[in-house]
Amino acid sequence: MWVRLILWVCAAMLVVAAAATSRPGRLAVWEIVLYLAVLAVAFVVVRKRPAVALGLALGAWLVCYLVRVESDSVTGVIALAPALAITSFLAGRHAGDPRATAVALTIAEIAGVVVALTERGGSDTALAVTSGIGVLGVVPWAFGRFRRRYAELQEVGWEHAALLERDVDNARNAERARLAGEMHDLVGHELARAALLVGALELEPTLTAQQREAAKTARASVTAAAERLADVMQVLRADEDEPVATIEEVVARSGLDVKLSNGRRTAIDGIIARTVHRVAAEALTNVIKHAPGAKVTVSLTANLELRITNGPAPKTLAVGSGKGLVGLAERVALVGGWFEAAPTDDGGFEVRAKLPERPRARTTPTHVRRERTEEEIRKSAKRTMLITSVVCAGIAIGVPGYMVFDATTSVLTPQQFNQAGLGQYEDDLDLPLRTRVDNPLGVSAPAGTECRYYSTHANPFDNTRHDLHQLCFRDDRLVSKEWLARRSG
Repeated sequence: MWVRLILWVCAAMLVVAAAATSRPGRLAVWEIVLYLAVLAVAFVVVRKRPAVALGLALGAWLVCYLVRVESDSVTGVIALAPALAITSFLAGRHAGDPRATAVALTIAEIAGVVVALTERGGSDTALAVTSGIGVLGVVPWAFGRFRRRYAELQEVGWEHAALLERDVDNARNAERARLAGEMHDLVGHELARAALLVGALELEPTLTAQQREAAKTARASVTAAAERLADVMQVLRADEDEPVATIEEVVARSGLDVKLSNGRRTAIDGIIARTVHRVAAEALTNVIKHAPGAKVTVSLTANLELRITNGPAPKTLAVGSGKGLVGLAERVALVGGWFEAAPTDDGGFEVRAKLPERPRARTTPTHVRRERTEEEIRKSAKRTMLITSVVCAGIAIGVPGYMVFDATTSVLTPQQFNQAGLGQYEDDLDLPLRTRVDNPLGVSAPAGTECRYYSTHANPFDNTRHDLHQLCFRDDRLVSKEWLARRSG
């Protein structure tokens, strides 16, 4: 609504200017009121009734032009030209079915030509009507139709992209569910069977104590593998909204004597919280395996920097593959953080991870890109409307304001003009501080003189606004003075 109001103001400026001009075809006050009212109605209904709005604008332009075609055709063409062009564009932009607006253009064209041939000016006027409706009506209407089609195609493209993204998400979720099912059916059953067999072997009475211990260790390894498999399936089937264990819960489950420092007081994003959980759990598991009995410190800062540090411990026989730390590094990198694990100077080990507040998206979702694009378009439109408003306000205020300033500050009254005697020095004359800026071209003046031009009165808008007082000087003495009557029209 605000956009149409600003456009109406811009279109109305030329209508008002057509009344302020001194040309013979200037608009009367009642005509200004009538045309502005018609344009206001057209701009209000153009969104829902584009054909009606276009018909009103075409009718107003034809009447304004045809009434003045014999006296001042220029004023008749220009006064409503911006209004017709803007209305035509908006009508083309908002018309769902273009046929009604096309019919309005055709009827206006035929009616204007008929009136021109029978009543107003003949073939020249008919040609001007045809050209005017073509330039001010048909061309903007065609641009409006193009803009509508572009917007429709853009909308279809966004919808198609969103549909493709939903298909990809569905396919990914289906594949994750399939993998989880296969791992559960194939690997899970085999691990459970292996655990049962090893458990039965552990109870075999013929085994030695050393063999029983080996069987016990094998059963623990198979059980641990089954638990890891359960974790993997949970990740595959995980819902981002599932509750995640806090850092305190992870430490408590480890069974270690841990000094914990948690400086994070606000909620953590779900994916980031899972990453914190995984890093802390894996690091504490490594402490149990490689540094049993060592002092452990876990700290989580407010900006999500996680540190798990353990002191030196007696050497153990446990040998790690290093794949756990590599997996942690990859997981942290996927969300946009960094990971570091290295021995400390005192013989201990430290795991560090710095995590972002939000996970880094591998691809920007379509709806996010669409929202960003729409926001950029809105900002661009606001900037455009602001620039347009400033320019229109500058023209509407600056041009008439300067005309008034120029005329009022350079007025040489008839009394002052009559009192200026030939032969007087310029400094002795009562003259304005400024001269007019529109010095006339082609005006004769005595040879060897320097002439000054002044306004005859302070009104820069009536039909005598171009009249000037000419005072010509030679050697600082007034040698010629003349009232230059330059009537407009």
